[in-house]
Amino acid sequence: MSNDMIAIKANKLPAHLQGKAKTNNLFAAAMQVGGFPTVSIRGKEFNVRRGDEETLITNADGDAAGSIDAIIVSANPNKSKVFYAETFKEGSVAKPTCYSNDGLAPSVNAEEPQAKKCATCPHNQWGSKITDNGSKGKACADSMRLCIAAADQINDPMLLRVPAATLKALGQYGAQLARRNVDPHHVVTKIGFERGVAYPSLTFKAVRYVDEGELQEIEDLLNAEADTIGRITGLIDDVQSSDDAPAKEKVEEAPKPKAKAAPAPVPEPEAEEVTDEIDDELDDLEWDD
Repeated sequence: MSNDMIAIKANKLPAHLQGKAKTNNLFAAAMQVGGFPTVSIRGKEFNVRRGDEETLITNADGDAAGSIDAIIVSANPNKSKVFYAETFKEGSVAKPTCYSNDGLAPSVNAEEPQAKKCATCPHNQWGSKITDNGSKGKACADSMRLCIAAADQINDPMLLRVPAATLKALGQYGAQLARRNVDPHHVVTKIGFERGVAYPSLTFKAVRYVDEGELQEIEDLLNAEADTIGRITGLIDDVQSSDDAPAKEKVEEAPKPKAKAAPAPVPEPEAEEVTDEIDDELDDLEWDD
Protein backbone atom coordinates (compact mmCIF):
# COMPACT_ATOMS: atom_id res chain seq x y z
CA MET A 1 0.00 0.00 0.00
CA SER A 2 1.47 3.33 -1.06
CA ASN A 3 1.69 6.27 1.30
CA ASP A 4 2.12 8.80 -1.52
CA MET A 5 -0.09 11.78 -0.79
CA ILE A 6 -1.28 12.39 -4.33
CA ALA A 7 -4.03 14.80 -3.28
CA ILE A 8 -1.64 16.98 -1.27
CA LYS A 9 1.07 18.78 -3.21
CA ALA A 10 3.46 21.34 -1.80
CA ASN A 11 3.18 23.59 -4.85
CA LYS A 12 -0.61 23.84 -4.44
CA LEU A 13 -0.82 24.78 -0.77
CA PRO A 14 -3.80 26.94 0.14
CA ALA A 15 -2.86 30.57 0.56
CA HIS A 16 -3.42 30.45 4.34
CA LEU A 17 -0.84 27.60 4.67
CA GLN A 18 1.85 28.94 2.41
CA GLY A 19 4.98 29.96 4.28
CA LYS A 20 3.95 27.98 7.35
CA ALA A 21 5.15 24.55 6.25
CA LYS A 22 7.83 22.78 8.26
CA THR A 23 10.46 20.63 6.60
CA ASN A 24 11.18 18.27 9.49
CA ASN A 25 9.37 14.98 9.99
CA LEU A 26 7.83 15.00 13.46
CA PHE A 27 7.22 11.27 13.18
CA ALA A 28 10.77 10.26 12.27
CA ALA A 29 11.14 8.28 15.49
CA ALA A 30 8.38 5.93 14.33
CA MET A 31 10.83 4.47 11.81
CA GLN A 32 13.77 4.18 14.19
CA VAL A 33 14.68 0.84 15.71
CA GLY A 34 16.17 0.93 19.20
CA GLY A 35 18.82 3.38 20.31
CA PHE A 36 22.54 3.46 19.67
CA PRO A 37 24.36 0.42 18.28
CA THR A 38 26.24 -1.92 20.61
CA VAL A 39 29.30 -4.05 19.92
CA SER A 40 29.09 -7.47 21.58
CA ILE A 41 31.98 -9.91 22.08
CA ARG A 42 29.96 -13.08 22.40
CA GLY A 43 31.88 -16.27 21.63
CA LYS A 44 35.05 -14.33 20.80
CA GLU A 45 33.32 -12.74 17.84
CA PHE A 46 32.53 -9.09 17.30
CA ASN A 47 28.87 -8.41 16.50
CA VAL A 48 27.05 -5.11 16.08
CA ARG A 49 23.50 -4.97 17.38
CA ARG A 50 21.21 -2.32 15.95
CA GLY A 51 17.72 -2.58 17.35
CA ASP A 52 16.55 -6.13 16.75
CA GLU A 53 19.25 -6.95 14.23
CA GLU A 54 22.73 -8.28 14.94
CA THR A 55 25.49 -8.38 12.35
CA LEU A 56 28.75 -10.28 12.56
CA ILE A 57 31.86 -8.19 11.87
CA THR A 58 33.89 -10.02 9.24
CA ASN A 59 37.29 -9.69 7.65
CA ALA A 60 38.10 -9.41 3.95
CA ASP A 61 37.64 -13.17 3.52
CA GLY A 62 34.16 -13.09 5.03
CA ASP A 63 35.25 -14.88 8.20
CA ALA A 64 34.62 -13.58 11.71
CA ALA A 65 37.07 -10.74 12.36
CA GLY A 66 39.60 -11.49 15.08
CA SER A 67 40.09 -7.78 15.75
CA ILE A 68 38.70 -4.38 14.87
CA ASP A 69 40.47 -1.06 14.25
CA ALA A 70 38.57 1.51 16.26
CA ILE A 71 38.86 4.95 17.77
CA ILE A 72 37.95 5.19 21.46
CA VAL A 73 35.96 8.41 21.20
CA SER A 74 35.07 8.68 24.89
CA ALA A 75 34.71 6.60 28.03
CA ASN A 76 32.96 6.51 31.37
CA PRO A 77 35.81 6.70 33.92
CA ASN A 78 33.64 4.88 36.46
CA LYS A 79 33.07 1.16 36.60
CA SER A 80 29.58 0.14 35.58
CA LYS A 81 27.77 -2.62 37.45
CA VAL A 82 25.10 -4.98 36.13
CA PHE A 83 22.97 -7.54 37.97
CA TYR A 84 20.57 -10.11 36.56
CA ALA A 85 18.28 -11.95 38.97
CA GLU A 86 17.98 -14.72 36.39
CA THR A 87 21.04 -16.29 34.82
CA PHE A 88 22.14 -14.11 31.95
CA LYS A 89 22.33 -15.86 28.60
CA GLU A 90 24.66 -14.60 25.91
CA GLY A 91 22.73 -12.89 23.13
CA SER A 92 19.76 -12.10 25.34
CA VAL A 93 18.27 -8.62 25.01
CA ALA A 94 16.55 -8.82 28.39
CA LYS A 95 17.08 -5.76 30.55
CA PRO A 96 19.11 -6.22 33.72
CA THR A 97 17.38 -6.37 37.08
CA CYS A 98 19.60 -3.62 38.45
CA TYR A 99 22.52 -1.60 37.12
CA SER A 100 24.74 1.34 37.94
CA ASN A 101 26.64 3.59 35.55
CA ASP A 102 28.79 5.21 38.24
CA GLY A 103 29.53 2.23 40.47
CA LEU A 104 28.17 4.10 43.50
CA ALA A 105 24.41 3.61 43.43
CA PRO A 106 21.80 1.99 41.19
CA SER A 107 20.61 4.06 38.27
CA VAL A 108 17.33 5.91 38.71
CA ASN A 109 16.16 3.83 35.75
CA ALA A 110 16.98 0.43 37.26
CA GLU A 111 13.91 -1.82 37.16
CA GLU A 112 14.51 -3.43 40.58
CA PRO A 113 17.20 -1.64 42.63
CA GLN A 114 18.86 -4.13 44.95
CA ALA A 115 20.32 -1.64 47.45
CA LYS A 116 20.67 2.08 48.02
CA LYS A 117 24.43 1.96 47.55
CA CYS A 118 26.51 -0.45 45.51
CA ALA A 119 29.08 -0.83 48.27
CA THR A 120 26.50 -2.40 50.61
CA CYS A 121 24.71 -4.51 48.02
CA PRO A 122 25.10 -8.25 48.73
CA HIS A 123 25.33 -8.96 44.99
CA ASN A 124 28.40 -6.72 44.78
CA GLN A 125 30.35 -8.75 47.33
CA TRP A 126 33.11 -11.16 46.38
CA GLY A 127 31.82 -14.70 46.57
CA SER A 128 28.21 -13.77 45.81
CA LYS A 129 28.59 -15.82 42.64
CA ILE A 130 30.17 -19.23 42.16
CA THR A 131 31.06 -20.09 38.59
CA ASP A 132 30.56 -23.47 36.95
CA ASN A 133 34.17 -24.38 37.68
CA GLY A 134 33.82 -23.46 41.37
CA SER A 135 35.59 -20.10 41.24
CA LYS A 136 34.33 -17.16 43.29
CA GLY A 137 33.09 -14.01 41.67
CA LYS A 138 30.47 -11.29 42.01
CA ALA A 139 26.81 -11.66 41.03
CA CYS A 140 26.87 -8.00 40.02
CA ALA A 141 29.41 -7.82 37.23
CA ASP A 142 31.84 -4.95 36.71
CA SER A 143 32.55 -3.46 33.29
CA MET A 144 33.56 -0.17 31.70
CA ARG A 145 31.60 1.60 29.00
CA LEU A 146 33.49 2.89 25.96
CA CYS A 147 32.15 4.87 23.04
CA ILE A 148 34.02 3.62 20.01
CA ALA A 149 33.79 4.20 16.26
CA ALA A 150 35.25 2.18 13.44
CA ALA A 151 38.28 3.95 12.01
CA ASP A 152 36.61 4.01 8.59
CA GLN A 153 33.20 5.14 9.88
CA ILE A 154 33.80 7.71 12.58
CA ASN A 155 30.29 9.18 12.36
CA ASP A 156 28.77 5.95 13.72
CA PRO A 157 29.47 5.84 17.50
CA MET A 158 28.81 2.55 19.29
CA LEU A 159 28.88 1.13 22.80
CA LEU A 160 31.54 -1.39 23.77
CA ARG A 161 31.43 -2.80 27.28
CA VAL A 162 34.80 -3.97 28.52
CA PRO A 163 34.20 -6.98 30.80
CA ALA A 164 35.75 -7.43 34.23
CA ALA A 165 38.39 -9.88 32.98
CA THR A 166 39.75 -7.19 30.64
CA LEU A 167 39.70 -4.14 32.93
CA LYS A 168 43.33 -4.63 33.98
CA ALA A 169 44.55 -4.64 30.37
CA LEU A 170 42.42 -1.58 29.56
CA GLY A 171 43.82 0.27 32.57
CA GLN A 172 47.39 -0.52 31.56
CA TYR A 173 46.72 0.62 28.01
CA GLY A 174 45.25 3.87 29.31
CA ALA A 175 48.29 4.35 31.56
CA GLN A 176 50.67 4.16 28.63
CA LEU A 177 48.64 6.64 26.61
CA ALA A 178 48.39 9.05 29.54
CA ARG A 179 52.13 8.85 30.20
CA ARG A 180 52.68 10.17 26.70
CA ASN A 181 49.93 12.82 27.00
CA VAL A 182 47.94 11.11 24.26
CA ASP A 183 44.15 10.91 24.48
CA PRO A 184 42.59 7.61 23.37
CA HIS A 185 40.85 9.34 20.47
CA HIS A 186 44.20 10.49 19.09
CA VAL A 187 45.16 6.97 18.03
CA VAL A 188 43.58 4.08 16.19
CA THR A 189 43.34 1.14 18.60
CA LYS A 190 43.31 -2.45 17.44
CA ILE A 191 40.91 -4.30 19.75
CA GLY A 192 41.28 -8.06 19.65
CA PHE A 193 40.92 -11.18 21.76
CA GLU A 194 43.53 -12.63 24.08
CA ARG A 195 44.63 -16.06 23.00
CA GLY A 196 44.72 -19.06 25.26
CA VAL A 197 41.80 -18.16 27.52
CA ALA A 198 38.36 -19.75 27.40
CA TYR A 199 36.40 -16.54 28.02
CA PRO A 200 36.41 -13.41 25.84
CA SER A 201 39.23 -11.20 27.10
CA LEU A 202 40.09 -8.14 25.05
CA THR A 203 43.48 -6.76 24.06
CA PHE A 204 44.30 -3.18 23.08
CA LYS A 205 47.09 -2.04 20.77
CA ALA A 206 47.81 1.43 19.38
CA VAL A 207 48.50 1.01 15.67
CA ARG A 208 48.77 4.61 14.44
CA TYR A 209 47.91 8.21 15.11
CA VAL A 210 44.70 9.54 13.61
CA ASP A 211 45.34 11.79 10.64
CA GLU A 212 44.26 15.42 10.39
CA GLY A 213 41.01 14.63 8.58
CA GLU A 214 40.08 11.92 11.09
CA LEU A 215 40.81 14.23 14.00
CA GLN A 216 38.42 16.83 12.55
CA GLU A 217 35.72 14.15 12.14
CA ILE A 218 36.21 13.05 15.75
CA GLU A 219 36.00 16.60 17.08
CA ASP A 220 32.88 17.26 15.00
CA LEU A 221 31.36 14.06 16.38
CA LEU A 222 32.16 15.02 19.98
CA ASN A 223 30.40 18.35 19.46
CA ALA A 224 27.43 17.29 17.33
CA GLU A 225 26.66 14.03 19.13
CA ALA A 226 27.51 14.96 22.72
CA ASP A 227 24.15 13.67 24.04
CA THR A 228 24.40 10.39 22.16
CA ILE A 229 27.96 9.86 23.35
CA GLY A 230 26.87 10.66 26.91
CA ARG A 231 24.16 8.01 26.72
CA ILE A 232 26.54 5.49 25.23
CA THR A 233 29.04 5.95 28.03
CA GLY A 234 26.32 6.20 30.68
CA LEU A 235 27.40 9.67 31.77
CA ILE A 236 23.90 10.74 30.75
CA ASP A 237 21.60 8.32 32.54
CA ASP A 238 18.46 8.23 30.43
CA VAL A 239 15.86 5.51 30.18
CA GLN A 240 17.73 2.48 28.97
CA SER A 241 17.32 1.60 25.32
CA SER A 242 16.87 -1.92 24.03
CA ASP A 243 20.40 -1.80 22.67
CA ASP A 244 21.74 -0.98 26.11
CA ALA A 245 20.73 -4.22 27.78
CA PRO A 246 22.81 -7.16 26.59
CA ALA A 247 25.87 -6.87 28.80
CA LYS A 248 24.55 -6.80 32.35
CA GLU A 249 23.84 -3.47 33.87
CA LYS A 250 17.94 2.21 36.88
CA VAL A 251 16.75 3.18 43.76
CA GLU A 252 16.01 5.91 45.24
CA GLU A 253 17.22 9.13 43.63
CA ALA A 254 20.68 7.80 42.96
CA PRO A 255 23.23 10.55 42.35
CA LYS A 256 23.82 11.47 38.74
CA PRO A 257 27.28 10.71 37.35
CA LYS A 258 29.42 13.71 36.46
CA ALA A 259 28.88 14.51 32.81
CA LYS A 260 32.36 14.95 31.48
CA ALA A 261 34.31 13.28 28.74
CA ALA A 262 37.27 11.33 29.95
CA PRO A 263 39.98 9.09 28.59
CA ALA A 264 40.21 5.43 29.40
CA PRO A 265 40.85 4.64 33.10
CA VAL A 266 44.42 4.81 34.34
CA PRO A 267 45.02 2.44 37.26
CA GLU A 268 48.60 1.49 38.14
CA PRO A 269 49.85 -1.47 36.12
CA GLU A 270 50.02 -4.67 38.11
CA ALA A 271 51.78 -6.91 35.66
CA GLU A 272 55.15 -5.67 34.41
CA GLU A 273 55.17 -8.16 31.56
CA VAL A 274 51.99 -6.74 30.04
CA THR A 275 53.17 -3.17 30.62
CA ASP A 276 56.41 -3.81 28.76
CA GLU A 277 54.46 -5.26 25.85
CA ILE A 278 52.25 -2.19 25.59
CA ASP A 279 55.32 0.06 25.86
CA ASP A 280 56.84 -1.76 22.90
CA GLU A 281 53.68 -1.30 20.88
CA LEU A 282 53.56 2.42 21.58
CA ASP A 283 57.28 2.81 20.96
CA ASP A 284 56.62 1.50 17.46
CA LEU A 285 54.70 4.72 16.87
CA GLU A 286 58.02 6.58 17.27
CA TRP A 287 57.25 8.34 20.51
CA ASP A 288 60.31 9.66 22.28
CA ASP A 289 60.77 8.75 25.94
